[in-house]
Amino acid sequence: MMGPLASAHAETYPERPIQMVIPAGPGSSTDTIMRALAKFAAPLLGQPIVILNRPGASGTIGVGSVARASNDGYTIGGVWSGPITMAPHVATPSYTPADYQIVTMTTEAPGVLCVQPGFPAKNAAEFLTELRNNPDKYTYGSDGVGGFVQFATARIFEAAGVRQRLIPYSGADQTVTAFISGTIDIYGGAIATILPFVVEGKAKCLLVTSARRYAALPDVQSLADIDLSRAQTLLWRGIIAPRDIPADRLEKLRAAFSDAAMNPEFKTIAERRGEEIWNISPDEAAKYVRDEYAQMERLAKQLQLKQN
Repeated sequence: MMGPLASAHAETYPERPIQMVIPAGPGSSTDTIMRALAKFAAPLLGQPIVILNRPGASGTIGVGSVARASNDGYTIGGVWSGPITMAPHVATPSYTPADYQIVTMTTEAPGVLCVQPGFPAKNAAEFLTELRNNPDKYTYGSDGVGGFVQFATARIFEAAGVRQRLIPYSGADQTVTAFISGTIDIYGGAIATILPFVVEGKAKCLLVTSARRYAALPDVQSLADIDLSRAQTLLWRGIIAPRDIPADRLEKLRAAFSDAAMNPEFKTIAERRGEEIWNISPDEAAKYVRDEYAQMERLAKQLQLKQN
């Protein structure tokens, strides 16, 4: 049973601003969605949420700083799937899954593969055929070595018998800049980052990395449309915290961020960016992450993605 002093202490948390580490640069998809989420969570916690961007190494630098932070509940992370379930199997980060825990899931969405308007394909099947018939001719950008795009495309390309050249960047914002300038041939990344250029006619998106189509790009084919549903990889975002923060503080964080994600204004922001609210239980979230971590570990070994 919680004693009176512990109970009083729990009731006063948080007593000062909470720091949210975002392992991506300002203006990135994760940064944008997490800043919006923090705006709605802060009033529920009764304290400001201070954003600290720590990009680099496919997000592992920022996640590492959260994993090593004090377990008092005043440092949390606003993350995406890459540095949690993917990057650890390519490089060697400073943390393991035992060093942090999932507070709550926030959103989920597919990645998308897009090409220049003049690319010789008008749908996903023709796109993969062109890539398969011209090994290593095209370059595609990713959100870093060991990031979401590398794993998502690896699953699709392996299943389709495709081999092309990966060019790693630090995030989708840099990838789209390289794509629009013509430095790379194929954009791989979040829907929200490329969507303005699709509207302007500067990009043609041909395939999402999910087994179903998404409302933000309803005419873009899914993996089910080309009989590759088994190659699905979703890009999810969530809140993490150091492993051993007190249970009462974890619950306050979980409640605040879960409620913030259900705010109608936040849901609209997410939907406009091609993302959907992912409201699952803590146990379901933990299981999903464990399973995805194991799947990505097997894929990295199979495709020999581990760096020396």
